[in-house]
Formats: sequence, structure tokens, C-alpha cells
Amino acid sequence: MGYTLEDLRADVPVVRRKVYLNTGTMGAAPQTVTVRFFKAYEQWQVEGAGWPQAYERRREGMAAVRGAMALLLGVPQASVAFAGNVTQAINWVAQGLRFAAGDEVIVGAEEHPANRFPWRALETMGRIRVIPWRMAPTDEELLDELSRLIGPRTRLVAVSHVLQTSGRVLPAAAIARLCRGRGVLSLIDGAQALGQLQVDLGAIDPDFYPFSGHKWLLGPVGTSGIYVRPDNLEKLGLLPAGSGSAEQDLAGREEEDVAWRQEARRFEVGTANWPLFEGLEAALALRAEIGSMTIEQHQSLLADAFVDGLPQGSELVQVQQRAAMCTLRFPEELGDVVGRLAEGGVIARAVGEFGPGAARFSFGPYNNLDDVAAAHRAIAALTAHV
Repeated sequence: MGYTLEDLRADVPVVRRKVYLNTGTMGAAPQTVTVRFFKAYEQWQVEGAGWPQAYERRREGMAAVRGAMALLLGVPQASVAFAGNVTQAINWVAQGLRFAAGDEVIVGAEEHPANRFPWRALETMGRIRVIPWRMAPTDEELLDELSRLIGPRTRLVAVSHVLQTSGRVLPAAAIARLCRGRGVLSLIDGAQALGQLQVDLGAIDPDFYPFSGHKWLLGPVGTSGIYVRPDNLEKLGLLPAGSGSAEQDLAGREEEDVAWRQEARRFEVGTANWPLFEGLEAALALRAEIGSMTIEQHQSLLADAFVDGLPQGSELVQVQQRAAMCTLRFPEELGDVVGRLAEGGVIARAVGEFGPGAARFSFGPYNNLDDVAAAHRAIAALTAHV
């Protein structure tokens, strides 16, 4: 039968102790993944981290995980660069694009700080003007509003594929298509999408697509990256630069004309904790064995069951199309809702964007209907006397 959803649940330690419904913040990595990372790191140190053959093994490991990630995304390997987190990857774009005074960047109104603050920082520095994009309730209104906002000085649109506030799935392909038709770059933040949804970047066709390895893919913390559409690589300039950004590294050599790598991995400069990405490769292998469609359907079933059986006393944040994340508003008099749920063993995330009494519940591949029922009981107990 191979590795199954039941095997995955048995492989994740935290679900034996808690009802873990916060994959949208950080996925609970299976022991298989953690052991793979630790063993790779131990091997690296035992054989001598600076030994040339040890470096060669790490290069082989990075090539393997790059191939697996490119296959998952449906893109060429040369268009994938790995980063420590999505924030770092978005900053590569923000710092690399050559903006002129008066240029505008349209930013979705419900973005994570990773996709807000780089643009606000550039605005504070006087390099761009940020144009907020209100998230209208329907996709048609959303796209109409974007079309209205795009003007002659618009250089880029930055928005998430799945909103971290509510789990709403945005029409990523339509957004990218609208931007390209108007001569504007698109950055679609995939941090909450990859692993929740089956993501085909060949079909979506964004200019930039940062992604997280430590959320829905269940990889180690420190394993994220970005897809760069091949014809946009030259638009990002050459920084950051260092060992790894050129075709050949020779210490002490004076070069008048450096042969820069013509691949996205030129941004992977300097020494890194490469065994982390061997852990990510293990996570991707487990996912492939279970099947992306199986995982997406399972997570969707859990989210639907959660919504269908919600007890009274809370308000569901309604969205047109939902991923496997659901946000509830609770009466303010309940105080720290997430803290009180945690005391009962249910781990969720506060959503301050919707007020002090809002909580987000994320249903990962290791969750099951027992977790849904436990969440319902905890919510009912919390709201029983409101």
C-alpha cells in the first residue's frame, strides 16, 4: 500500500498529545523528515564538513530537492531558488527590481507582513508608492478593482494565492493574466497555497512565486524558496552576490567580467544548512507517495466537516472559495480565545486582522475527523455561557 495518511498521522509526534490545527503557521514535521535531516547533518559533521567530497554530497542533495520541487511546481529546475523563508525570497524581488521615482506597487490589503513590509520599506525610502488593494468579496469584483488600480506607473502587483487571514483562495491565474496583459509584473505569494492546493505554475504563469517548505509541505523550518519566471531573472539585478552566484568560484582571483549564473539559484549565496533541504526532500517524497490529490481532498473534507458542524456562539468568516483554513470570530468578552483553546489542548492561531476574538483553524494532512470533533467540543465549551 505504501505510505498513507494514517502512516503520516502516526509519524507526527504532536498529534498524540494535542489537537494541532495550526499548520498554516508551521507544519508539524513527521519524524521521518526530522530523522533524515539529523542524519544528513550528522553525516556532514562526521565525515568533515569542509572535506571536498562532503561538499559534493551536499550539492547532490540540493540538486535532488530542486528537482523534486520543480516537479511539484511544474516548472524548470533552473527557475527555482531556495531561501530560508518566504520573507527573504520576497525581499530578493523588492531589492532587486530597478524602481524609478513615482513607480507604484499594488499590495493586497490582507497580506502577511512578509508581503507588506518590504514594499512599505521601499515606500518609506522614497523609491515607490504603495497602492492598497481591497479584497472585494467576489472574484469578479476583486479583478475589476485590480484593473481599476493598475495605472501607467504600476510596476508590480503583490498578493497571496491563499489569504492567511481567512483561507480564501484567490484567482491567481486570472490575476497573473491581467497583470501580464497590462505590462505589469505579478508576485503571487504561495506560502499558504503550496501543500494546500495542487499548484501548477505553468498554468498560473506568475512572474514570481515564493513558497514555504515548513508549512503545508511539512518540511524543516528554514526551507523555503521562490520561482522566478525565466525571462524575469535579468530584471532582479545581481544582488545578493557571493559564493554560488557565479559559474565558477575561485578565491583571490581578480575578475573584470564575472560569468554570473543564468539560473535562479544564483541567489543561494554563501554557506547554508544544506541538510535541512535533504529533510525537505524527504517531506516531498512522503507527499508524493500519499498523492497530492489525496491530501488536498482529505484537507478539504476536514474543513467542510468543521464548517458544517460548527456549534453556536461564533461567526464564520465567509469567503467565495476556501482552502483548508477556517477563521471564526468570537465575542470579545471571551478574551484570549486562542489561549483558552490551547488550555484545552486545541492549537489554533489568533487573527488580529479580524479583531481580538478571531481564531484560524488549519486542517493539515495529519488531522482527522476526531480532531474536528474535538475542536467542536472545545468551541462549544468556550461559548456555552455567552
